Amino acid sequence: MENEIDPLVEWAVWGHLDSKTDLELILLKGHLLMEMIMDTALGKNNTTNYKNYSFYKKISILETVDFNDNHKKELIISSLKTLNNLRNKLSHEFQFDINKGELEQWASKILENLRGMKFSKYTYRTKIVHSFSILSINLLELTN
Repeated sequence: MENEIDPLVEWAVWGHLDSKTDLELILLKGHLLMEMIMDTALGKNNTTNYKNYSFYKKISILETVDFNDNHKKELIISSLKTLNNLRNKLSHEFQFDINKGELEQWASKILENLRGMKFSKYTYRTKIVHSFSILSINLLELTN
């Protein structure tokens, strides 16, 4: 049953972020959604006591889980770490400029290397939104 619900999660992530126009808000909301997806993934793998861990600690736990597709796992872990670094820059560096290309590079890596649904025409903003939804479905599939 979980496999049937995972594509709905992908669509829900896209739908929640697609209505946002500000890239900073997309980054913050997307980071929050990815943390919720990580919680689901950790729960699917019978991990306990993770609810109060930081985003980075949850990534560290995912790194220790044995998955069949190590290449995909490495891409997902790398994407989550980069996402966390971008969120931290936005939150802690006054002069961080979200329009300098780091978020776009993050999104391009995901779009080029992971598969997922395309729900709308790609623009600069929708590529970033789609990257969050594609990362979510791939994380969920990795843990099935």
